[in-house]
Amino acid sequence: MALLTLALGGTAYADTITDSNIQFTATVTATTATLQIQCLTAACTSWYLGDVTLKGFTFTGTPTLGTAPSGYTLENGGQDNNGVGNGGGCNGTQTGSAVCWDATLPLGIQLGGGVLTFTANITDGSAGTLHVQATGYDNTAGDQTGGGKVFAVSDDLVSSVPEPSTLTLLAGGLIGLALLGRKSLA
Repeated sequence: MALLTLALGGTAYADTITDSNIQFTATVTATTATLQIQCLTAACTSWYLGDVTLKGFTFTGTPTLGTAPSGYTLENGGQDNNGVGNGGGCNGTQTGSAVCWDATLPLGIQLGGGVLTFTANITDGSAGTLHVQATGYDNTAGDQTGGGKVFAVSDDLVSSVPEPSTLTLLAGGLIGLALLGRKSLA
């Protein structure tokens, strides 16, 4: 019964990908979009994180900032990975289907500080294939000249949670096995 309730209740979509030694994990529910970012090796510990976007889901209304590291604001829409800070990368495209956490300049968040968590409060969230965009720099200005940009990620995340229809089939199968087992015992 618990599985059936999970399958028919509020579904969370969770996806992950590792790119440039950085792990991105995202979840979307009806009310929250969450993106977690973690540096996995010493190579990226001193990189400054620029703007970050999660897309591949839909929502209604205007999203509001849940949590984010100091110096980030939330924008409705995506980014272009070609600018950072004060709206430079967050460009307002794809409203209602992307959220962008805009880093203010000078950049202050480095990837070596553990797991960075970004959340946005949304309404009527529904996910498909989640996609992350993020930029990183070797300087606090987010300067892209002279090799300042060390990464620009734009990738689909890989599903790590079964689709709702899979959970429904699993729950139905388990209930059927339980009923069959009950008949055998009688």
